[in-house]
Amino acid sequence: MAILLLLDQVDPTPLETYLKSHPDCPDVRIYPHVGCVDDIDTVVVWKHPQGVLNNFPNLKLIASYGAGVENILSDHALPKDVPITRFVDETLSDQMAEFVLAVILNHRLHITHYRELQAASVWRCGTFLPDRNVTILGMGELGSTTANLLNLNGYNIRGWSRSEKNIPGVISFFGDDQLHASIADADFIVCLLPLTPKTKHILNNELFNATKKGAFLINVGRGDHLHEDDLMDALYQEQLSGAFLDVFSTEPLPADHPFWRHPKIHMTPHISSPTDKQKVARQILDNYHRIKRGEPLLNQVNPKRSY
Repeated sequence: MAILLLLDQVDPTPLETYLKSHPDCPDVRIYPHVGCVDDIDTVVVWKHPQGVLNNFPNLKLIASYGAGVENILSDHALPKDVPITRFVDETLSDQMAEFVLAVILNHRLHITHYRELQAASVWRCGTFLPDRNVTILGMGELGSTTANLLNLNGYNIRGWSRSEKNIPGVISFFGDDQLHASIADADFIVCLLPLTPKTKHILNNELFNATKKGAFLINVGRGDHLHEDDLMDALYQEQLSGAFLDVFSTEPLPADHPFWRHPKIHMTPHISSPTDKQKVARQILDNYHRIKRGEPLLNQVNPKRSY
């Protein structure tokens, strides 16, 4: 039997190398060089073409290359009763927490602005922003680790989630009724939610208008969390002071997209928390053998919750 790597916008070769470095690794193939489709019992996917997974009659496991599974679950031709796993690791959480802290510090200390002044040979001193109220939307592994690091650095943390959480140093808000209350006093709104039908476009005018004027948005969740026109509106109306975006509905972002040249939007190309290829290789192999032995899988997805 064989593992197939079906990765869009990701070079599969390093993952192949790490998988093959383990003595318990089966045959590994890279799409579209599938060989005999009957051999494929595990597929590692990232933004796969819709319907393609039905080409493998002996499929036993669908493994997401990253933490997100929205592309998998949005496949209307997804094979039924095939378990799905996602990559969960403390490396991802730690990287995300450091990234969010860096974005907040960059905004408060005007680091990017000083780089622009340097390019113009201008000597001008500003004042550090005192803002320290952070609301994190999404208090799973990524959100709770980010909250802990920010708390250690003196930030006041509120967290909003689907159900109530008990996380030291975090004031918990939960459920639809408490969403707006969670961001009412936020200086920074950080989106780390999973993408589900309920959270699509959750970052919209209704939410922006519920926070205090001048809040700063950080979206490191998924591009479809954001209603793009509503963000442009909130920036124009100065309801938001700015936004930092690492994820987008269309990636790569089209060259003619207005976000590129907007003075209040800072962007990075989906690099906030890159997958550790060595660790994802080990998790894939662990689950591959768990399937063979009939054991519970690591980080199995609940399709009803979309994560």
